[in-house]
Amino acid sequence: MKIVRETFGGRFGEAFAVGNGHLGAMIYGGTDTDRIDLSENTFFSGNPSIEEDNQPGAANAFYQMRELISVGDYEGALLESKEFYGRRNNYGTNLPVGSIYVRIDGAQEEISNYQRSLDLETGIVSASWNVADKKIQSSAFASHGKNVLCYCVEMDRKELNLLISFESPREGEDVTYHTKGLSFVCRALESLHSGGTTGVLLCGEASIQTDGCMKHTGQGVEVKEASFMRLYLAMETDFDEEVSEDLEGVQRIRKKAICHLEEALKATCLRMEHEEDMRSLFQRSTLELEGDEEYVELIPLMYQMGRYLLYSSSRSDSRLPAHLQGIWNDNVACRIGWTCDMHLDINTQMNYWPAEVTNISEVTGSLFSWIKDRLAPAGRVTAQTSYGLPGWVGELVANGWGYAAPYWASPLSPCPTGGVWILTHMWEHYQFTGDKEFLRQEAMPLIEEAVRFFLAYVYEDEKTGHYTCGPSISPENSFLVNGKSYQISAGCTYEILMIRELLDIFHQACDVLDCENQLLEQAVEVRSKLLPYRILEDGSIAEYDHDYPVADSQHRHTSHLLGLYPFAQITPEDERLAMAAETTIAQKLTPEENWEDTGWARSMLMLYEARLRNPNKAWYHITRMLEHLLEPNGFIIHPPTRGAGAFDNVYELDGNTGLTSCIAEMLIQSHNGVIRILPCLPKQWKKGKVKGLRARGGITVDIQWGEGISQVWLTADETERCVLKLGSHEEQLLLKAGETRYISI
Repeated sequence: MKIVRETFGGRFGEAFAVGNGHLGAMIYGGTDTDRIDLSENTFFSGNPSIEEDNQPGAANAFYQMRELISVGDYEGALLESKEFYGRRNNYGTNLPVGSIYVRIDGAQEEISNYQRSLDLETGIVSASWNVADKKIQSSAFASHGKNVLCYCVEMDRKELNLLISFESPREGEDVTYHTKGLSFVCRALESLHSGGTTGVLLCGEASIQTDGCMKHTGQGVEVKEASFMRLYLAMETDFDEEVSEDLEGVQRIRKKAICHLEEALKATCLRMEHEEDMRSLFQRSTLELEGDEEYVELIPLMYQMGRYLLYSSSRSDSRLPAHLQGIWNDNVACRIGWTCDMHLDINTQMNYWPAEVTNISEVTGSLFSWIKDRLAPAGRVTAQTSYGLPGWVGELVANGWGYAAPYWASPLSPCPTGGVWILTHMWEHYQFTGDKEFLRQEAMPLIEEAVRFFLAYVYEDEKTGHYTCGPSISPENSFLVNGKSYQISAGCTYEILMIRELLDIFHQACDVLDCENQLLEQAVEVRSKLLPYRILEDGSIAEYDHDYPVADSQHRHTSHLLGLYPFAQITPEDERLAMAAETTIAQKLTPEENWEDTGWARSMLMLYEARLRNPNKAWYHITRMLEHLLEPNGFIIHPPTRGAGAFDNVYELDGNTGLTSCIAEMLIQSHNGVIRILPCLPKQWKKGKVKGLRARGGITVDIQWGEGISQVWLTADETERCVLKLGSHEEQLLLKAGETRYISI
């Protein structure tokens, strides 16, 4: 399955992406100069500052804010919030490493038959063209097994003349050209998101092999009269290591890169091993569709694109999870206010939504390690210092260093449920795999700690008897009081639904692990008295526990609908809430031209409609995305919008993974104990076949449909009982471990 183009890439949204969970590259495919943009998932500016990220006295300020909000003094709470904010310190951002340029002589001659492609099944970027009567080919891939980037140029005769060089977007960085290739040393320094003096050290080592003549100059490495040139590149950083900046420290990091390079050069079947690795992931789940309407043929491609980008960004041994841009960097996101990091109010979560359902569960390993080893330890400090409570929290933003303190400005702070939301991925991993040891050893301790925080955090509203929360925000929206915008409120629907989900997960996990304790009793009691969803007079779901109007009714965030997706607190079976959710979505899109459209925000709308089982509406949102937000290279973008300004389109991984998640959700849903087959199938998808989807309970599902017949194959990892629904057909099944059950309806 390939993305094919007949012109080379002139910008980031046209270049093709390769990655191995450690390093990434964007390949432009030029005929006179090919450009390879390099990135690395730990190349962050800034440094760890856990103990200094929270303001001393922040907890006192928080409870003073609570008192002010309780009497309706939003202005006073806003002023007091300045004593609560987290400290940005050297927060940092992921930065681009630099670019390798391969300049090809002979471009002044006539060029014809140009074509380039990204093969999603093999992870190979290829280009080919003719220069007069000579044929040139190039290819690139990122080997996960050997942790190197491989780039090759070939000609059908020995007349290839090249100049290979490296350029950094930062001044004064060291690059050395030598008889075997090139070396460079980079430091992740910038002054927008950090102090400009701290950041990760990176060493890059490239080996060049050719059958031509090779020499190095101050401009690069020259290759003359060759039929091929192969470049192997390894990069290593001192992230999370005690490495000095002196020559000895640099040499230690360089030796690690050289070790990767030597292993790659010794491999006799490097490309074959890479292709086998990528195919093993790609082929876990496949999709075929037939339909005669526009965009139908793109759906299998985009389904695989989201999967490809996720497992190219995140592997179990990645040192960090996928950030805002996966593992790539357009040098835009890191130069705007919202930065290239791990936002926890939608983006990081959406990055990983396809992981379980599309059968690439192992990509979550780096996410879970980051939660356990970085986010939660920092979150314990935040819980104690900024709230005076036990347990741990994650706020709205986080980074490679594990920042968990409150944001440093009022529109985004306080927001202590970002950690809850990302933690739900660990519960989902258990649900899809049935791995009790993972639940017991890895997930449950973190779940229990989070529960301890939120049981202490909620408080009883004397007027209603319900447990409420806050003050906090509904990301990233505002409301109007006497014409002035405020963000901080008590009882935000987003926060209540997150606490509800956490307590439900804790209860279910206790049942699985056969735990009964006082904490569970308290959690059940609080859960039963949490603020319920509230429906406004206009029929929409309230975003706040007050009736002040929202400042932007068509804001890109729809956080108060998260109970519909990714959670299952709102379902079509509850007609009242389902109708209110529909009304809320309709209001966001009235008028549609004023909707703050972005890749991830459009993904949310389509996912909501998939859960509501509205195939026409879900399909509409998909087509709008493909029409307006799709780049030539398959990336889904976040355009500059009124509420999240940027100086250019920004690529975000979540747009692609959100679309992939929606396609899967339209084909299978398995929440609340029922496996629904084809619950949101558009009429445009007339015939189709999907293999390797996963359902909760550890069940692999294959589906084929068309001409009035649907066929289903279910294979359980362990013996499992389940309820299967397909249209009006409902059946209770006992699936025996390892056996495949076939059903035709």
